[in-house]
Amino acid sequence: MLDDQNRSALKEWAAMEQILAAGSACVLLRKGGIWEKKDGFEMEHREFWIFPTHFHQNPHELAPEFKWALDPASQPPDAPDRIRIEHYAVVRDAFRVDDLETLLRLDGQHALDAATVESRFRYRGRPYLYVLVLRMYRMPTPHLVPNTLDYEGCVSWVTLDVPLSTNSALPVLSDSEFDSRRSEVIRRLGSGESVQRV
Repeated sequence: MLDDQNRSALKEWAAMEQILAAGSACVLLRKGGIWEKKDGFEMEHREFWIFPTHFHQNPHELAPEFKWALDPASQPPDAPDRIRIEHYAVVRDAFRVDDLETLLRLDGQHALDAATVESRFRYRGRPYLYVLVLRMYRMPTPHLVPNTLDYEGCVSWVTLDVPLSTNSALPVLSDSEFDSRRSEVIRRLGSGESVQRV
C-alpha cells in the first residue's frame, strides 16, 4: 500500500529515471551529492518521487546496454520552468555494501558501468555504496511542479513545495517479475559481513 501523498523526492539522472520507468533495472547505487547536508547519502525516506535532472548526467557512466535511455532523457522539457514528476519509488530493500567485488556481481541489475561503480565506491576515500532495490510506479497523468531555486544544488533529497498524490499510480513491473528480480539481487549480494541492511 502506497502513501496517499508524498512531498519527498530523490534527485536522479533523467536517463536513470527512463531505465527504472521501463522496468529495465530495479536497483540504484548511491553514495551522495557534493552538497549533502549530512556526511554522504542517508536513507531518509522509504517512499519518494523521482526528481529527474540532467545535472552531472554523464553518458560515459552508463553501461552500453542502457545508453538507449539517453535519447528520451535528452529531449527538452515541454515547460522548462516546470519539473515533470511521474514516477514513484518504494524501497523494498536497502543495503550498505563495503566490498567492491560484491557490488560488481550486480552487473546488469543496475545501469552503471563497472568503472563508474568502482569510482563511486572509492569516492572521497570512503569505500562503500548503498544498494537500493526499488519497486517503481508510474502516474497515468504526470504532476507538473514549478521549478524553484529551492530545488537546486548537488544533493540527493529535495522536499517538494506541496505533497503530490499517488492516487492511480500503477506498478511498472508485475508482482512476479519484480519478486524474481529482487530475489536475484539478494542472491548475488549474498550474506557476508560486507553487506549490511539499512
